[in-house]
Amino acid sequence: MGMFDLVFCVGCFSTGRFLLNLDIGALQTLTVVTLVFSGQAVFYVARERQHLWSSLPGKWLIISSVVDLTLISFLAINGILMKPLAIAVVAGLFAAAIMFSFLLDSVKVVLFRRLGIA
Repeated sequence: MGMFDLVFCVGCFSTGRFLLNLDIGALQTLTVVTLVFSGQAVFYVARERQHLWSSLPGKWLIISSVVDLTLISFLAINGILMKPLAIAVVAGLFAAAIMFSFLLDSVKVVLFRRLGIA
């Protein structure tokens, strides 16, 4: 899963650098937001052997994830302690992280079945 996470993070950085032409400060902000969003995605994929929707996470896990995602998004959009990013960039990154989590989940399930883990 780590290799897929690395590819996702490099892809997000490359998109910011070469397609969006972000400056160094905005790229640093994009990197922080990418790490938080991908960290949440990997966590939810890794917590379950079957598909990530096979069991509900606990109340405190959901609350902490919502606070984490909301806080980093708020800081990035408003430029608090970092260079601001457009709301469209943060929203696009969030959507990409959701797609990444479902792709990673599919790979995990297939790999676990093939290896006889699940």
